[in-house]
Amino acid sequence: MGAGGSRFKSGCPDFFMNENSSVFNKIHTSADVEKYVSVAGVPAAISYPQKAPFAFSSLVASANLGVFFDGSVLLEMQVGNGILWSPFFKLGFVSETLQRSFPAQDNSWGQIKIDELILTKPMRYYRLRVQMQGKVPLLSFGVSGVRSPFEYRADEAALLPPGSFEADVHPISQKEQYTADNPRICSPTSLCMAMNTLGRPIALSQVLQNVYDPAADIFGNWFFNTAYASQQQLDVHFWRFNALSELPFYCNKNALVIASVAYQEGELPNAAQPQTPGHLLLIRGWKDGKILVADPAAETAAEVLRAYDAQAFAQAWLKNKQGAAYILRKR
Repeated sequence: MGAGGSRFKSGCPDFFMNENSSVFNKIHTSADVEKYVSVAGVPAAISYPQKAPFAFSSLVASANLGVFFDGSVLLEMQVGNGILWSPFFKLGFVSETLQRSFPAQDNSWGQIKIDELILTKPMRYYRLRVQMQGKVPLLSFGVSGVRSPFEYRADEAALLPPGSFEADVHPISQKEQYTADNPRICSPTSLCMAMNTLGRPIALSQVLQNVYDPAADIFGNWFFNTAYASQQQLDVHFWRFNALSELPFYCNKNALVIASVAYQEGELPNAAQPQTPGHLLLIRGWKDGKILVADPAAETAAEVLRAYDAQAFAQAWLKNKQGAAYILRKR
């Protein structure tokens, strides 16, 4: 996948970030494996220690899997200060028939909040442990972190890319689905629209079945949404954005972005819902000072395709949700 902005150049050449970024992203492959071990009889790979470009307060990881999946993956992560390491935190488990998240795992280092590792104090190092059974065509993992303290530069963040782009998205409203869960299926609905647009047609009912997290009783677990979509011939990672100007690398004829937003009433003019503490929608482009979206919270499919003011949208996404998103690209 292409990088947005510059690469960090002081010992971490593979971190994707802008020069003054408050977030970082890194893709891990088998080249990052330091050693193979056995954990309670299960084969596992442990990555080399990773030194982040700055002290981070939280981490999210995602799994980019191959199409032919006949096994299971348990992803774990630990953090450290360069000398001491935390215990491994369990982030997510996926198999051919089951996916599940884990309890908070509170300790002096931090806790898991469903699909995110929240630290009690900033750290600079992390590493991954992946337990695998069966046939798992693992391609890569993505890790994204947030600087401590997080800084939001409004003018830089809201600057739109030059020109314009608009993906041809077939709209789907979560409100029109015949399920009692329709108020909380924004992530799979956005994912379904993105997959259809990128040439991987699929029914929303199938997406719902495969991304549901029974432990947390949610459909929006980052780990499960990315893992499922990656098995449909797409490269998918959780990603954090720092500025709207990064969008052309990830929102184009071969790729799309599903963004997390939060806002109070009146903060996002023309919004599909008046306010939300957290909501997923599909970014389909930009034009005439606006961000073009497919917002599944609209009451009808005819109202899903909308345009939001760039500055207001940047605050709802890049400030309030620290640029959280997942990116999908044709493989």
